[in-house]
Amino acid sequence: MSPAKRFGDMLVEEGLISLSKLDEALKIQRSTGKRLGEVMQDMEILVQDQILDILSKQLDVPKIDLFEEPVDREVAGLIDPELIQRHKTIPVRLENNELIVAMVDPLNLMAIDDIRLATGYEVRPRICSEQALDRIYQDLFGVSHEAKKHLEDWKKIQMKEGNTLRDALKDASSLVEIEDAPIVRFVEAILEGAVDQKASDIHLEPKEDKMLVRYRVDGLLHKVMDIPRTAMAAVIARLKILAGLDTSERRRPQDGRIDLKVRSRAFDIRFSTLPTLYGEKIVMRLLDKSKISFSLEQLGFEEDELAVWMEIINHPHGIIYLTGPTGSGKSTTLIASLASVARETINVVTVEDPIEYQLPTINQVQVNRKVDFSFTQALRTIVRQDPDVIMVGETRDSETADLAMNAALTGHLVFSTLHTNDAAGGFIRLHNMGIERFLIVASVLAMVAQRLVRVLCRNCKQPYEPSEAEMDIIRPYLPTIEGQTPKKIKLYKAKGCEMCHNLGYSGRMAIYEILPLSQKVREMFMADASVQALKRQARIEGMNTLFESGLRKVFKGVTSLEELLRVSSAAEDIDSMVEGTEAEGYKRAKPLLEELPEELVSGII
Repeated sequence: MSPAKRFGDMLVEEGLISLSKLDEALKIQRSTGKRLGEVMQDMEILVQDQILDILSKQLDVPKIDLFEEPVDREVAGLIDPELIQRHKTIPVRLENNELIVAMVDPLNLMAIDDIRLATGYEVRPRICSEQALDRIYQDLFGVSHEAKKHLEDWKKIQMKEGNTLRDALKDASSLVEIEDAPIVRFVEAILEGAVDQKASDIHLEPKEDKMLVRYRVDGLLHKVMDIPRTAMAAVIARLKILAGLDTSERRRPQDGRIDLKVRSRAFDIRFSTLPTLYGEKIVMRLLDKSKISFSLEQLGFEEDELAVWMEIINHPHGIIYLTGPTGSGKSTTLIASLASVARETINVVTVEDPIEYQLPTINQVQVNRKVDFSFTQALRTIVRQDPDVIMVGETRDSETADLAMNAALTGHLVFSTLHTNDAAGGFIRLHNMGIERFLIVASVLAMVAQRLVRVLCRNCKQPYEPSEAEMDIIRPYLPTIEGQTPKKIKLYKAKGCEMCHNLGYSGRMAIYEILPLSQKVREMFMADASVQALKRQARIEGMNTLFESGLRKVFKGVTSLEELLRVSSAAEDIDSMVEGTEAEGYKRAKPLLEELPEELVSGII
């Protein structure tokens, strides 16, 4: 029997890739450890269907498209959902008294044996994509299905016994007694559903006759389900028990934390309650401890931006500010940067509120207002702890800013954040806090603005030719973006498919505006130059604005122009453009923005 052909060789034989592209993909595979098919998807050489076709031929196993072929719910329920998750396999249907089973790895003999023992049927494997299997699992066993089942069980108990979870909490032993209660499993289903859907936050919002459950996925909220008002108190009480909060206190906000393990992954959940008109609103922020990535390369820096950033953060002293609104990824960039500079030979100390990511290589301090331990007081103590690098979670007042800058002037490298729209605006913000200009120019190394853009789904994104109105937005930037001319431009837009839950996007990435303090920028700021003048000088010196940084990702097909316009404004760049045809061209094009759909340019003009 001749050995099976290698996957890469088969791709070349089928004419799907060239030898040079295969060599390039193999090099990336060796350095990343990813599967070759996954690497080619990342390189956008192949799509999932093409990969499955070749794997089907290579392994001599038929392919199954779970998005097209219906899965029999009863047949899928023949095996435990945990087994489905562990082996990445799901029974699809019975055929001639044999079980047709979709498998990500059809050569997994242990999975086949487990299914045969669990069902008593002979197994006939079919190869499928992992994304499709995960989506079918969510439809059959995900949050809505599981939660509703437990909620129905709870309702039956209420009707039969007439008691509530709150009644059970009166006894000291109640926590042990209710661990297997349906309402407990209902809450677990909501938490597990958030993990499965890769949500960053869970919102439970009380209304007049129900409680709304929403997940924040890739920065946007999506409704998941409604909880009947009769179950609201029990759900809130259970969550408060998990967070270690007072279940009887409903008039004041409370904060807590939940340590949770879901599908062998550890999560740290920040928990907050807020009294509203119809009851307590709960928001939970999920942090996956097992998948926290502190690699700067994966955050979204372009190659030249990363080189500038690495040069900045490797200075021995000075202060670096990251600016942007809440939820723009500042904390992640800060922690990744600290992880990059942290070594055994230096002392890194942070003061945060709250501590979001935990790093074993640094010393992290939590602000505690209950004992009057603020950023300012923590910083005063930290400078006496012989630090080399300090991170102040947020500069909220002049006293904190003054202490941080003096720490930078006395030989420490300091990181902190501000709330401003762009990098140049950070200087004005500090000055408005009451910080002297000479202190700012003497201590600040750089101002960096950032935003998060959603990443287009690789499976369904669609190429298109930009309209004239879109070209009028893009054209002024073409001279500054290498390799782009009006004739070569191809953009991509979101479509939506089963793999991305019909959103058209999957995941997020940062865009950056990095403004190092050159001598010229320092002189201009001391001379009371405007934000626009500072920004113009920085662009002359090579800075990319937020919109320019995002536009480079638009041209690469990473995100869409529509998404970039949602988080950043080309109009903000007009006054900072170098005087000449680019600026004039954009001023002429500005009225044409009105030709675009309202939702595309909302907040731009």
